[in-house]
Amino acid sequence: MMHTVESVEPKIIEIVEELTEDWDIDLDGGVGSATTMIGDIGFASIDFIQLVVAIEGAYKQKLGFQDLLMQNGAYVDDLSVRQIATFVAGRLNGAAPAPAPAAAPVKAAAPATVVTSVPDSERVTPEKLARFRASIARRTLSGDNKPKNPPALFVLSPPRSGSTLLRVILAGSSKLFGPPELHLLPYATMGDRLKALSGEHTGHLLDGTVRALMQLHGWEAEQARAFVSRCEQENMSTKAFYRLLQEPLKGEKLLVDKTPSYVIDVDILKRIEVDFENSLFIHLLRHPCGMIRSYEESKLQRLMPMVQESSFGARELAELTWLTAQLNTLEFAKQVPKERWLTLRYEDIVCSPETSIRQICDFAKIPYEDAMINPYEEMDQRMTDGVDNASKMSGDLKFHLHNAINPEAAVRWKQFYTDGILGAQTLEIARSLGY
Repeated sequence: MMHTVESVEPKIIEIVEELTEDWDIDLDGGVGSATTMIGDIGFASIDFIQLVVAIEGAYKQKLGFQDLLMQNGAYVDDLSVRQIATFVAGRLNGAAPAPAPAAAPVKAAAPATVVTSVPDSERVTPEKLARFRASIARRTLSGDNKPKNPPALFVLSPPRSGSTLLRVILAGSSKLFGPPELHLLPYATMGDRLKALSGEHTGHLLDGTVRALMQLHGWEAEQARAFVSRCEQENMSTKAFYRLLQEPLKGEKLLVDKTPSYVIDVDILKRIEVDFENSLFIHLLRHPCGMIRSYEESKLQRLMPMVQESSFGARELAELTWLTAQLNTLEFAKQVPKERWLTLRYEDIVCSPETSIRQICDFAKIPYEDAMINPYEEMDQRMTDGVDNASKMSGDLKFHLHNAINPEAAVRWKQFYTDGILGAQTLEIARSLGY
């Protein structure tokens, strides 16, 4: 069946209208062919990603939207409904066309100017690090003297370090159960977790446990949500909830928890050794400049549940998050036997995926499976679809822009920065980690 722009465009308009139905938008005549996403509607990057996910969900096909949304390593300035429909029709027909001209044409982003340094006032210093660490909401966590939970596999990394890609790769193994971010460890009880994460920008972080239960038991979203709600009302300990997730695995699969916020507080990491028996750890690294660039693009600062309001700019906040994460992870690593610890670089995963995956399998003592290297296949089994829709997936929504592991992601940041932007301590830690 051939798809024409005219047949696709109404569906795009319908999806845009559904996404923006609660927005205060004044468009004469409503959304139409020439309507632009940013200029007319006010889309942010997260809205584009939700649009992409909705379109691919409607057509049940990966379409590789990165080719449309990014030019010269940066996002395009704007897109019209017509351009999106033209791209989608072409991809549905098996082509890879450039978007056709529209009434409001896309202005391709100019090549970025590489920033080689920053003013002293913007450079991360020990004083800024101390202020940042003091701004982190501390948790009082203690053991309950009950038996430890079975082992799990924890991915330890700051945000924007490739942990969603790694999680989906791991979920391709028949020996691993890798749900979306669980956000359990920082909280003593499920009631505490609900109270902490119920905000406007963090409510979706509650859904990882719901999606995990749906997958484990074959439940619909409503049933899984009701179960979690009962656990919250009973104020069940999060340690007990972890066990509820592990019991259906019957020791045949290892639970994977990749929740980037854990590394922001070393006491959260230390809780793992208290509550779990001989867990495994993957310390996932990414060059700090790569993490910083991705963090800035994603406007992630508003989504960090444990970082209180601060006066730091996005770039400073990203670097401080990376630095704090590495310092905490390296401190925690001292109390974990070496045979339970694997250090892995994001750059190696995207450039040499099979080698990296085989390294993980050897470490976890599980067989290598070809499905692991194809993270964009069998998406439902890998739980990338969210609870109600994929745009609410707990994790990196930019995962949905791609349709294959992209080695260019390892070095794209070099179009924007050199490591001359980094503070002395960040640079020292990065070099000690092999960068």
